[in-house]
Amino acid sequence: MKKLCLLLISVFFFEAAQAQERVLNRGVINHNEESGGGERTNSGFGVKGGVLFSSLQGDGKDMLDNLKSSTNWHAGFYSQFSVSRVFSIQPEALYTRREVNANDADRQFDYIDVPVLGVLSLTDNISIHAGPQVGVMLTAKENDKEIDKEGLNTFDYGAAAGIEAKVFIFRVGGRYYRSFEDLGKFDSANANRALNDIRAGNFQVYLGVGF
Repeated sequence: MKKLCLLLISVFFFEAAQAQERVLNRGVINHNEESGGGERTNSGFGVKGGVLFSSLQGDGKDMLDNLKSSTNWHAGFYSQFSVSRVFSIQPEALYTRREVNANDADRQFDYIDVPVLGVLSLTDNISIHAGPQVGVMLTAKENDKEIDKEGLNTFDYGAAAGIEAKVFIFRVGGRYYRSFEDLGKFDSANANRALNDIRAGNFQVYLGVGF
């Protein structure tokens, strides 16, 4: 599954590069499609950020005493490259903070996440997004103290999907991400072995500004 996600992302990046090259070769974006007129609304770039509601999946949850839900944040950049009037490719680079909170410890993980999404425009203002995502863990903390990442899976991969609305230059959306990788790979004697059977998920609500 990891290889499939990486392959899909490579294909998406190739298509995005091809779309970008077409835009650059035109010099100035032609907002009127040759095949029927009308304004193109599915190209651009911008910044985005918002809240992130963490959820956990897996049998390892039963090993954590009084597991608590957490709310955190994410922020970053996106680019959107038109492939057709209704379809585009949107790669993003996001700084994301995730948490696993329980009675024994509060664990915090910071990631750089790179989703590469296919965007289907239902109308000029409403679109649905879906595609693979990979992430790299930058830091890990336990009870606000940085810990060694040995025993943790620092590479994360999964899939994301959501819906977005455009209002003038603003974008408002919601998205769910589901990881396909366990958080941990500890040996059976380690106190953090519960993370070996826990996979992260989160629901994001965000506001973006496009250019």
